[in-house]
Amino acid sequence: MDDFSTAPCDTTCRVVTALIFVMTAFFVFLFLYLENFPPYAMALMPVVLIITWGFSARGYSIEHGTLLIQRPFFSKSIRLGPDLSVTHDPEAGKGAVKVSGNGGLFGYYGSFRSRKLGLFTAYATDWKYGVVLKTGGKTFVVTPDEPEMFMTRLTESAG
Repeated sequence: MDDFSTAPCDTTCRVVTALIFVMTAFFVFLFLYLENFPPYAMALMPVVLIITWGFSARGYSIEHGTLLIQRPFFSKSIRLGPDLSVTHDPEAGKGAVKVSGNGGLFGYYGSFRSRKLGLFTAYATDWKYGVVLKTGGKTFVVTPDEPEMFMTRLTESAG
């Protein structure tokens, strides 16, 4: 099994994450100091943080023709078919629009659409490290910290 770390979060990801933490602290402050502040408003922000973190990519593993996206709550496996194509594309996220998922809090994951890639699924932290995988008629973008080594091991594992 080959393990790869995700790339460090890009500036947008860091700013969005920091702002959400500040907003969470602000809601907690309001809850503690305002008599009529609704408790569900304060509780919602930590729940969002926990859920979002739980689905974010924390690493990648390659083993026996399968790419495993390591996430805190549960991992996602992608079977690497014989039709696998892999390219390093630092502009994979350029012009991408989020269809569903997360667009910056702890990373980027879910469904995205762009003119270049069409509909794709991302498990990313910094688009500049983007590796585009096409297999089984689906397109994925992942962002390992060592894209070239990752692509080599991915291709070897797929056979």
